Formats: sequence, C-alpha cells, structure tokens
Amino acid sequence: MSVARIRAFARPALTKRFSSTMQPIFSPGTKESATTAALTPLLASSAGSGGKWTLTANGEALERSFTFKNFAKTWVYNTTFIRWTTHNPKGLSDKDVRLASLCDSIARDFGELDAESLSCEVRARADAAISKSGDCCKPKRT
Repeated sequence: MSVARIRAFARPALTKRFSSTMQPIFSPGTKESATTAALTPLLASSAGSGGKWTLTANGEALERSFTFKNFAKTWVYNTTFIRWTTHNPKGLSDKDVRLASLCDSIARDFGELDAESLSCEVRARADAAISKSGDCCKPKRT
C-alpha cells in the first residue's frame, strides 16, 4: 500500500502521533485508539518516550533488536531480533503491542545492554526469511 493511500485512510489522531511515512496499519477488529495509546511509548520515534521499537516500512509490524552480555541470555551470539505482526487478519494488533511490551520487560530482567542501532543486515535476514517461508497460517500446497 502506498504512503499516499495510507495517508488518505489515516485518522487525524494517528497522523499527529506518527510520521507521515510510518503509519501503523492495524488488523481488522483492533481497537485503534487503545492500541495507539499502548504503541506510542514503545516507539523509538516518539519524542522523549525512550521506546526502542520501530514500525516496519509497511506499518504492519513492530521490530527491534535486543543485546545481552553473552549468548546464554539469547539464542545465538548475544543479539536477538524480534518482529511482531498478525498474519490473519493481517496488520498490527493489540496482541502484537502487548507482546512487544512484554519483551521489553523480560529483556530488562535478563540484563539487556544498551544496543547499537539495528543493522540493516539483521533486518534484511528477517525479510528474506519471511519471503522464503510464505504465509505460515495457510497450508502449503504439494
């Protein structure tokens, strides 16, 4: 969906809180006002919020990288990349926002380090994995 189309459908409250290029695209059935209120403090672009999450380019997911002192606190090496989105119905949901907030709490408990900015390489790997795996909610054709 183009940015122009997103702007055309965006509600005034959303266009004031998020930049014109990074609008959240909520999944159908999501209570947008309540979800927006929970989402705003999580976002790195929110003034003074201290959030570390970013919206993906299409606005349908939240993502961030977590860095810990050693690999024992994460799966591989010392960094974990997480992207939350809802596949069906497609878009960002209140569950994605709640899970992102929960990840922040757990990361604090596990001693998250101040991370450097997310590398393009990590994001590109996640994008490649998604494009190769397809929709996980639909059975694969044989």
